[in-house]
Amino acid sequence: MHPYLPILLQIALVYLVALVSPGPNFFMITQLSLAGRRGLGAASALGVGTGSTVWVSLAMLGFATVLQKIDWLYNGIRIAGAIYLVWFGIKLVLASAKRGETVAVSIEPPPTDDRGAYFRAWRAGMLTCLTNPKACAFWTSIFATLFPAHPPLWFYGVALAMIGTMSISWYGGVAVMFATERTQRGYRRLRRPIDGVCGALLVGLGAKLAADS
Repeated sequence: MHPYLPILLQIALVYLVALVSPGPNFFMITQLSLAGRRGLGAASALGVGTGSTVWVSLAMLGFATVLQKIDWLYNGIRIAGAIYLVWFGIKLVLASAKRGETVAVSIEPPPTDDRGAYFRAWRAGMLTCLTNPKACAFWTSIFATLFPAHPPLWFYGVALAMIGTMSISWYGGVAVMFATERTQRGYRRLRRPIDGVCGALLVGLGAKLAADS
């Protein structure tokens, strides 16, 4: 067995646990998938995958560890992420109080040639991931500890591809699952309480992240 294979497997297992635990990325993608078309949820999942790739790149280059030591920058990212979550959560809560209104990348499902809607979904996923303090804490602590010192060049490429593939696969699967016709029918019947609960959870997450020191 190659000496670096167990390290890759360990990184994959730890990252899998971080992936499947619900957080801002999960709530953002499920809401976009429920309120829009499947393509919008998939685009947001791709955005989260892009954000994860950026984070792992920074971590492998050592920038994530440096970031943790720069309090004002670290706290700035944390506060920005908290504000973003609270803003989106409030929009959901307000929409849940109005009949027929949904919150997504656009109010109505966009036409097939509306590329701007898919770009906005991708951007929303990426920004949610990049400003997610949970992700910041993972890459600056757990991942930095697991990543070996001075590995061969190929290890960087494999680790980067592995993290990107795992992120896009998991969140893409979540997007597809919540965009099925059966799920959509259930969502249309229960849209207002679902939006209200998701919005409250996002506001709560944002408030907690802002309050954490």
